[in-house]
Amino acid sequence: MKKKIVLLIVTLGLVGGAYFLYKYLYKDHREISNEEAAVELAAADLKQMFVDNDAQEILNKTVIVNGTITGIEGQTITLDEAVQSALLITENAGNEGDIVAVKGRCIGYDDLFEIVKLDQSTIIPTK
Repeated sequence: MKKKIVLLIVTLGLVGGAYFLYKYLYKDHREISNEEAAVELAAADLKQMFVDNDAQEILNKTVIVNGTITGIEGQTITLDEAVQSALLITENAGNEGDIVAVKGRCIGYDDLFEIVKLDQSTIIPTK
């Protein structure tokens, strides 16, 4: 009888541990379009923050960047030749020369091309 109880407790412990490990490893993905932005600023200002090494607090955070579209390539737009943004949806992305606001996750600065990178971005209506 004792062996059955010990076996039951060990089995429940293993199943419970496996469940919590699974939940820890496979968390839900962030929905950037529904998150509150940590900061809203112009594309040139965001780039300058990285040049000045003053952008650690916004890495991996949701930001809103305002600027003029200076390039469109596939699902990526460039704002003021300072911020490159990978869009989730390219419909209504606009045309070169349009002034837009983009909400996305700031993933870093590319030293080679001297451009800030955003991903999971969406175009948001300007105010």
